[in-house]
Formats: sequence, structure tokens, C-alpha cells
Amino acid sequence: MNQNLYFKTSKFDSARQLSGYVYSQLQHLSFETEKLIESEYMFIINSKFNGIDIDIFMGKNDEESDIPLWQIWADQRVSLFKRLFSKHDEEIEMLVREKLEILVKSIHDVSSVEWGI
Repeated sequence: MNQNLYFKTSKFDSARQLSGYVYSQLQHLSFETEKLIESEYMFIINSKFNGIDIDIFMGKNDEESDIPLWQIWADQRVSLFKRLFSKHDEEIEMLVREKLEILVKSIHDVSSVEWGI
């Protein structure tokens, strides 16, 4: 799960507001949200989806634009050993990406929604 979902919206004044919104909406999309963590430049939501530990990262992009540019992405929380020697669950990855895209597209006034690196 290494692609970021980029989008523009003026709905949020800060990454804290975005993360609070995402946190509340994930529960409606079959995620079990655990905790919200503030990092230096982003927020992280620890969650579970279909029994799999998923960390969801989000924040404001540094790129200058008229409407703020945001990004969100998810990563399966697995051990280094498992990450190196086993295949990740592509079905879960696709489901999580679909859910994040649904969530983002439901934001009032959102535009320029696209996946990228």
C-alpha cells in the first residue's frame, strides 16, 4: 500500500481537522479505529480492517496551491520478517484503497482526487 491518495479541499484548516473527520468516517466504512497519533507533519490512525492491522497516514501537502492539497495513504502493520519474506494481502490493499477513495470523494467541495506516488 505505497500509493498516496491526493485531493484538494478547503473544508479543513489543519491536518488535525482532517484526521478527526477521517477518524469518524472510518467507522462507517467497516474499520475498527484504535487511536489517533499526532506526528511532526502528519496524523496516523491505527485501525483494523477485516482483522488486519492498518495504519492510515494523512496530512497537508507542502505544494503551494489555491485550494489546499492533502494526501492520505494506508499501510499494513506487519513485522519486518513478514514484510521481507511473505506476500502482502493484495485483496485487503485494494479494499482499503477503495474505502479511502469513497471517504475522500464524500468530502464536500473535494476536487482533483487521484492516486500517485
